[in-house]
Amino acid sequence: MTLTALGARLTLTFLAPAFALYRRYVGPKRQAALMGVLLGLAQPPFGFLPGLLAYAVLLWSLDQDLGPKPLCKAFAIGWWAGFLYFLVGCFWVAEAFLVDASNQGWMAPFAVCLLPGGIALFWGAAFAVYRKLASGRLAGHWSRWLVFAGLFCLFEWLRGTILTGFPWNPAGATWKAGSAMSQLAALFGVYGLSLFTVTLFASPAVSRRGYGLKGLWPVAVSAAVLVAGFTFGVVRLSTTEVATTGTWIRLVQPNIGQRAKWTEGALLKVMRGYVTYSQAHAKREFLQFVTKRDNKGYPDVIIWPEGALPDAAENLLDPQSETANLFAGLLKPDQILLWGAYHRAIDDHDALVWRNSMLALSRDETGTNYQVVYSKFKLVPFGEFLPFESVLESLGVKELAHVGDGFSPGPRTHPVEVTGLPSFLPLICYEGLFPALASGEAKPPSAPLRPSWIVNISNDAWFGPTTGPVQHLNLSSYRAIEEGLPMVRSTPTGVSAVIDPLGRIVPGSEIGIGQSGFRDVMLPSAVSFAPYTLWRHLHLMLVALFCLIPLVFVTFVNVSKNNQER
Repeated sequence: MTLTALGARLTLTFLAPAFALYRRYVGPKRQAALMGVLLGLAQPPFGFLPGLLAYAVLLWSLDQDLGPKPLCKAFAIGWWAGFLYFLVGCFWVAEAFLVDASNQGWMAPFAVCLLPGGIALFWGAAFAVYRKLASGRLAGHWSRWLVFAGLFCLFEWLRGTILTGFPWNPAGATWKAGSAMSQLAALFGVYGLSLFTVTLFASPAVSRRGYGLKGLWPVAVSAAVLVAGFTFGVVRLSTTEVATTGTWIRLVQPNIGQRAKWTEGALLKVMRGYVTYSQAHAKREFLQFVTKRDNKGYPDVIIWPEGALPDAAENLLDPQSETANLFAGLLKPDQILLWGAYHRAIDDHDALVWRNSMLALSRDETGTNYQVVYSKFKLVPFGEFLPFESVLESLGVKELAHVGDGFSPGPRTHPVEVTGLPSFLPLICYEGLFPALASGEAKPPSAPLRPSWIVNISNDAWFGPTTGPVQHLNLSSYRAIEEGLPMVRSTPTGVSAVIDPLGRIVPGSEIGIGQSGFRDVMLPSAVSFAPYTLWRHLHLMLVALFCLIPLVFVTFVNVSKNNQER
């Protein structure tokens, strides 16, 4: 007996009893919950990629004899897996309710359970629909592997779309942005990468014992495709040249928590912190590099995060305010400040509303001027507006916004231009989660066809020192890969960074969680190879093919057999 055979036999000898105990005492629901945890731990920042094999275990569970009411049990398997998956990925939501703990802290436990429980319904529905199909025409057929992946990713897309959507941690985002596998998002977007990921890692569930190597062909094909995808990413990362433009960016992160920002008398302290970092001298090495390109010794644009200051823009810039002088002395004549602030506006019905916006501040001979360049289109439910307001307010539930009755959305996201800067795509906080947000016919005719960079300002102070900011950075970085554009991301407490068009953090640009300071970076250039921008919804067609082709094929084969038997 060879050492390999002996090792295999000993392994089976020890694992067989453990597996028997596992099957006896771990029921379908507990197994689903465990698989959900493993999938959650596969996501950044944990990065336990073997956890992706949980998709195969979940598919295998769905194909077993579920006894009476199999659709209900299939739904329960999906719901439990989804609940634990999103609990691992979204536990940080409690931090937002603890900012004003005396008034909203009581909602934290409910939010921690209700958010994962609600979005896990999409997993439950996907599993139930799959079971309905698999127990009929597809029972025992190898193609159920493709149908499972297609249906799962279809419901994941619905999760990111219905009721404004919440596309947090789709399967494709398991791969860290900027890695080799993440480069496939340049072809199919993060949802297409999700389909790719679930399909490959669910394949072991349809392998057949007793057929030798022939029974393992789905795994062999998946492994080959995985290697091909990884090779594509490695080649793209090693051969794509990302140059730098002539635009000098300064990121400012003062490390001011959400609770501290809204304490009485904090405004001037917060403002002075931003001003100090904005006017600080650049490092000597960077300044020497920049002055070789031009004679200007200060940044072209300074970027502050969303909700940088705890007051309305109109009040902050009022000539009689305490902050007016600080703003007046902040900028050089040809500098721009991009910052996030809330402000008053008049909507289409002549009503006074509040909007969460990105403003551009500049200075000329007439003084300090500002313009609202973009108002947030995708608002956060419960954070910036209250859905089903009349019902929930009667139960004592309020949105987390510190402004009136919450915010109103602005026009659909679109590229904008500010004098003196390359055109850019503005994304405020939550909007960085949504692929292709700026596509569509709602784009103004004057908007640039393709911007040169993405500005993503966010207020991740709501998340506290949890995994939330790191995952938010990873998810937002996929927009850079999809669009082939560099992204400048600014938050008050971390993580702030400049991301190149391949999804990688530019060395030296990151300001981590709990850190304060500023970073000077030359804006990277865009890349021309970004096929996703040409076929943004191709992943939906792929999902349809994955679901329909096996059904049509199996139906055709069954009809042919019936005709032959007659």
